[in-house]
Amino acid sequence: MKTKLLYLTLTIALMASAGGTYGQTLSLSSELKELIMLSVDKDYKIADQKTDKEIALTQQKALRSAYLPKVELGGKYLYAYSSINSDFDEITGFESLAKLSEFMQNPAFPVLFPTLAKLSSEITGLQQLLVQQGILLPTVTDKIAGTMYGNYFGLDASVKMLLYSGGQVPNANKAIGQKVLASEAMSDKYTTDVIAEVISCYDQVALLNQSKKVLDESATRLESEKKYAYSALNNGFATSFDTLKIAVAEANLRAKQSEYESRKTLLHQKLAQLTGKPVAFFDNLNPELQPLLYSGTGSDISKRAELQALTASVEARKYMVKAAKSCYMPKVQAVASARYDDLFAADADLTDPLPVEAKVNNIGLGPTFIVGVGFKWDVFDRPNGSLKVRQAELEVKKAENAKNEASELLQLNQTKSITSYVSSNTQVQFKEKQLQAARMALNLAEKSYNDGMINITERLAAETEMQNSQLEYLQAVYAQRQAAIQCYQATGD
Repeated sequence: MKTKLLYLTLTIALMASAGGTYGQTLSLSSELKELIMLSVDKDYKIADQKTDKEIALTQQKALRSAYLPKVELGGKYLYAYSSINSDFDEITGFESLAKLSEFMQNPAFPVLFPTLAKLSSEITGLQQLLVQQGILLPTVTDKIAGTMYGNYFGLDASVKMLLYSGGQVPNANKAIGQKVLASEAMSDKYTTDVIAEVISCYDQVALLNQSKKVLDESATRLESEKKYAYSALNNGFATSFDTLKIAVAEANLRAKQSEYESRKTLLHQKLAQLTGKPVAFFDNLNPELQPLLYSGTGSDISKRAELQALTASVEARKYMVKAAKSCYMPKVQAVASARYDDLFAADADLTDPLPVEAKVNNIGLGPTFIVGVGFKWDVFDRPNGSLKVRQAELEVKKAENAKNEASELLQLNQTKSITSYVSSNTQVQFKEKQLQAARMALNLAEKSYNDGMINITERLAAETEMQNSQLEYLQAVYAQRQAAIQCYQATGD
């Protein structure tokens, strides 16, 4: 839709500015409109900008989804086997038990604690009895040794939701929004270029067609002069040198006709490449070439798509600075999770410090539910903090420099376009006067030659001058039209 409005605006502006002595109304024929639309639809640069815009919009959606809940579900099954073999250098903490044993061996112990003394003697008797039966009490060593193995199965599910990003997500989203605007502006820029290129090619077709008419008219006049010269030669009123001069003029004319046919073939190939139409489609084009006036001398360059794209780029980088500064702000997230763990078919077989074997049939933990809110605050993170902010600020400065440079160059280009347009108008007026003089000279030369007052060389010179004047006038009109269109391009109209 924007593309249609763009070329329609260009059309209206050109039609509104037309008029005057040397200016005619520029009307877009239906075939030219079709060529423009086909070229805009086919252009790869415009297609790339549309793709860039879609990518940016996709990035925006991805950013906005940061606030959507994220659900994760996980599970695992593990089988583990491990051997244990550790040697302790020294174990402390049991010194009081050794001193208690020494105290119990003191002769005063039975007197002070007769009940405990009796109990200790019974324990001693029990130990002796067990030894007699071949049963030894385990002793504690300073090692840990044995094997452990078992099976584990677990399930966990969690839901996380970002509540506050510290401003990073909104600013990054706005930066991408500016990137979208920049892509749209560049798409308009490439659309304008395509429209101008199609109009230029269309005008060149008109230039070639009208040039061919000039050459055909010259060929008709030369053919008439050739018949006259051969008749005069047969009657003794002309020489073979006169006919040779006509032959040279014919050869020169054929060379020009061949040159213009080659240019026309190449031009048709260019239009076919721009529009996707077959080359044969352009054989029937027959546009007219007329001067065009430009009246928008009061316009400025603020509408230039390149300037709008660079402005959007500067704004995008400013938002990226704000996003970088948000690293100093805390991030808040809501969390909810459920977990279940199960240990089964497990065994622990220890030989040290005590001979112990434990078999586990099943140990289940859960389901365990957790709900809460957490935050993360990077108090000091220089690589991701101040350095990123500084880098983003330098990017803003770089973008502003590019914008300022582009503004100066576009202003200079506008001045150049207007001066070229004024010069092209003067050139058209000059070539028109020159054409009028050449036409009068040719008419006079034809009469003088028929009356025998001038020779064939002078007659052919007038013919050549007329032909060149017509072609130069058409070239001047084409250049004037291109200068006018460049003026509209220079202001983004």
